[in-house]
Amino acid sequence: MSACGGSMDPIGGFQRRNGEFVLVHRCLECGLERFNRIAADDDFDLVLGLPSLPSLTSSEVKAQRLEEEVGEESDRSLIA
Repeated sequence: MSACGGSMDPIGGFQRRNGEFVLVHRCLECGLERFNRIAADDDFDLVLGLPSLPSLTSSEVKAQRLEEEVGEESDRSLIA
């Protein structure tokens, strides 16, 4: 669950440089994205069937969120 309490939906995954596979989940309510390493009991074939996403670091994701927030604030100021 995300901070808003919405359900998280797997939207894809990527493989890190160290070989570790990561699932990306997005909140169905607020759009927040989270990275989760796959676990030993995850269905690896199902993981590989998800869309492949570009590998991002948490810093890159934070920068994207900041850009989106600044853009939204800018849009609001144009409307007001």
